[in-house]
Amino acid sequence: MSNIFTRNLKNKTIALIASAAVFGILYLLSMTLLNKVYLFKWAAHNLYCYVWVIAAVLIVFDKLIVSYFVTFGNLVGILIGQLLGDLIRSQRMKLITPETTSNEEYFLSYHYGALIWMITILVCLAAGIVAQIISGKRKQNT
Repeated sequence: MSNIFTRNLKNKTIALIASAAVFGILYLLSMTLLNKVYLFKWAAHNLYCYVWVIAAVLIVFDKLIVSYFVTFGNLVGILIGQLLGDLIRSQRMKLITPETTSNEEYFLSYHYGALIWMITILVCLAAGIVAQIISGKRKQNT
């Protein structure tokens, strides 16, 4: 009799290796080649807010599809967060004038990359949950 931890062990191992590879390579790149890029540096310094733990826990509890979505969301989110965060910041920085107060300058120069990254992960998490439910219903119907 298998329990939740030993059921589907081969697929869980593959998912764990894939997820660890994505997070590991991204962390390594963030600490070396991309250590001067704001969001990569911030995320690596904060250990990617332990999103990798969420992916691993999902794998252990046999939610592989959700885990893949979270891993993919992390990768896409950090790219979108950096690019869109830079774009928003550069547009808002143009609004700074000599009359701008330091408080206004702070808000205008704020980088929204981490927020965009987290929102992307949450959207991918929700999409993964929906995909996992649909996949489960398809398995039940066959």
